[in-house]
Amino acid sequence: FFCFANSRAMPWPASFASPLIHLPQAPTTAAVRSRRRRTACRPQSSSSTPSQLAASDAFDHPPRGRAPAGPQPGVSPAGAGVEAGVGKTRTGGRIAFGFAMGFVVIAVIFSGPWAFAVGLAASAVLGQQEYYQMVKAKGHLPATRLGRLTTLLIILMSVVEPSLAEAAFATGGAFICLYLLFRRRPRQASIADVSTTFMGLFYAGYLPTFWVRLHGFDFAPDSATPGARLAARLMASGAFSLPAWVPRPTVHRGAVVVFWSLLANAFADIGAFVTGKAFGRTRLIAISPKKTVEGAVGGIICSTSISICAAYLMGWPLWQVTGFLYGITLGVVGLLGDLTESLFKRDAGVKDSGDLIPGHGGILDRTDSYVFIAPLAYYIVTL
Repeated sequence: FFCFANSRAMPWPASFASPLIHLPQAPTTAAVRSRRRRTACRPQSSSSTPSQLAASDAFDHPPRGRAPAGPQPGVSPAGAGVEAGVGKTRTGGRIAFGFAMGFVVIAVIFSGPWAFAVGLAASAVLGQQEYYQMVKAKGHLPATRLGRLTTLLIILMSVVEPSLAEAAFATGGAFICLYLLFRRRPRQASIADVSTTFMGLFYAGYLPTFWVRLHGFDFAPDSATPGARLAARLMASGAFSLPAWVPRPTVHRGAVVVFWSLLANAFADIGAFVTGKAFGRTRLIAISPKKTVEGAVGGIICSTSISICAAYLMGWPLWQVTGFLYGITLGVVGLLGDLTESLFKRDAGVKDSGDLIPGHGGILDRTDSYVFIAPLAYYIVTL
C-alpha cells in the first residue's frame, strides 16, 4: 500500500509497482464461456511458455462450487477405461495365481510325508529369509545362515522323530549364541542381533514345523468317516478319476486334518476381504489401516462354517461343538498372525515382505496367519 500511494511521488522501479498497479480482474461468466469456445477450436501450441499456460489455466478455471462443463484437465475418459481394464486384469491374474497355488498345496499335502516336509521346508526358509531382510533394513545383523540351518534340522526331526524336534531347536539355538558370541565381522554382535535371530528362527522356522507333526501324527487310513465314504463314492462314480500317469494320493487322517485346517484359514482370509470391502466401516487396529472389525468378523464366520463342515466329514465327536470351537480358534489366531506380520512390515517401512509371488507379495504375506495357528491346531487335534 505504501508503494502504491507513493508511486507518483517517488521513482519506484516498475517491478515493484506493477504487481500492485496491474491487478488481475476476475473474468465474467460470459468471458469464461467465450474463452472456452475459442480454446476448444484452437490447437494447443507447443511453444507456449509456462506463464502463458498458467494464465490460461487460471482464466479457464470454473467458478467455485460449479462442476466443469467437460472432462477434467489431465483426465481422459479413454485413459480411465484403460486403467480400469488394467486393474481388472491384475485382479484376475492374482485370483488365477491364487487358485494355482491352492492346487499345488493340495497336491503337496496328499503326496506323502516327505514331499510335504520338503514343500514346507522351502516355504519356511524363504519366509525366514524375508524376515531377516526386514530386520537388516533396520540395521541389525542376525545370524541368517545358522537360523536357516536350524530350521531345516527341526523340520527333518519333525519327520523322522517328532519328539526330537524340541531338542533340535534348543541345540541350534545354543550354536547360534556361540557363533554370535565370537563374531567380530562386520561388527561385534549386539543384543538386537541375538533377539532378531531367535525371533526369525521361532516365527518363520519353528512354528511352521507343527504342520509337519500334524501331518504325520496319524497314518491310519481315513476310511470310516462320512468324508471318506463320500470321497469313495465320488471316485467310484468316475467324477474325479485321475490319469494313469498321476501318482495316487496318500490319504490319511493327518493329511486330511491339515487340508481342512488350511482350507478354513484360507476361507477366513477370503471372507475377511469380501466382508471388509462390502461392509467395512470400523478400523480394527492402527498398524493395519485397511483391516476393519466387520471384515474380521466375516473372516471368523467363514472359518467357523468350514470347520463345522470339516468336523462332520472327519467324524469328530460332538462335531457341532468341536467344529465351532476349532473354527473360532483358527479365525482369531490366524488374524493375530496376520497383524503380527503387519507390525513387522510397518516397523521395517515396507509394504510387502517380498516380491516372490506375483500380485501377492512375499511368502510371509501369504503364510503369516498359517504360522500362528500351526501349534494350536496340532495340540487341539492330538491332545
